[in-house]
Amino acid sequence: MKISIRNAEKEDIEGIMCVEHRSFHTNIAENSDTFLERIESFSDGFLVMVIDGEIAGYISSELWDYSENIETEKFVLGHNITETHRNDGKELYISSIAVLKKYRGKGYGNALFSELVSRIYRNYEISSIILMVSVNWIAARKIYEKNGFKEIQVIKYFFDDDEKSDAIIMRKQM
Repeated sequence: MKISIRNAEKEDIEGIMCVEHRSFHTNIAENSDTFLERIESFSDGFLVMVIDGEIAGYISSELWDYSENIETEKFVLGHNITETHRNDGKELYISSIAVLKKYRGKGYGNALFSELVSRIYRNYEISSIILMVSVNWIAARKIYEKNGFKEIQVIKYFFDDDEKSDAIIMRKQM
């Protein structure tokens, strides 16, 4: 099995969208224009995991200005990265991460996450990482908690899924 993690390229969009649609409820899946914009605007913050030639997972992120007070209106699915990303931002925002079901439970999501954080920490001056996760995504929450993230806020009924799930905002200080 050949496994690699590399920066996403525009040519990867079909594989990225396959992972996206197999991982998320139709109403909360991002669209290809959003991902292409993220790749173009902050390629350092968008990685793909390739296993035997197949895109098995991805992680996308951006840099935000740090704020002690969380502005929940910044957390919008499909938002325009050009409105929120700052190359000199001190907070890494993990906007999305997904792994194909057949590869879950094997540590690949954690590997993607760790690789992104390592690369960003090496090349940018970040002081914290922030992300949002559904209350229903237990495995993802465990990865984040294991990596030192703390729950700091809840946005009620955030996700437009069948349960209108709450979102948990989590942060880790570096």
